[in-house]
Amino acid sequence: MKEKSTENSTTFEKMKSFQAFPKLLSNIKKGSKLTIKDIEFFEGIFGERIRKALEVIGANGVKRYLFSPSGVIKWTVQGQEKEYLVIENSFCSCKDFLFTALLRKEAPSCYHLLAREIAEKTEQFEEITVEDNLFQEYMNAWLD
Repeated sequence: MKEKSTENSTTFEKMKSFQAFPKLLSNIKKGSKLTIKDIEFFEGIFGERIRKALEVIGANGVKRYLFSPSGVIKWTVQGQEKEYLVIENSFCSCKDFLFTALLRKEAPSCYHLLAREIAEKTEQFEEITVEDNLFQEYMNAWLD
């Protein structure tokens, strides 16, 4: 089983998160729980990041903000220092994503982005409704 994991890791190492995530998450059915096999698969690609992602999900650290009445949705994931803005499959405002995923290309993403994607698939996130007039204030805080 480890050989397959190494093969998957090599395949996905060169992919950007927006390319890798849809393929990586395709086996997880909406609303289901991760299996041990799923976690082992993710460990082969993300290493320690999968553990951190699952810890954040378990601590209710993934939030989906619904701005009203516009219907705009923004996702955040709690990091060690603050909430980070996470855009589906492609971006996180944390430094790890910038340095590890984009510049050094050591992993397809940070654990925040991984947590966001898994939380959405497994429906383990908190939804918060916020008035539209607070949109800029929230964005400023997330991108600060």
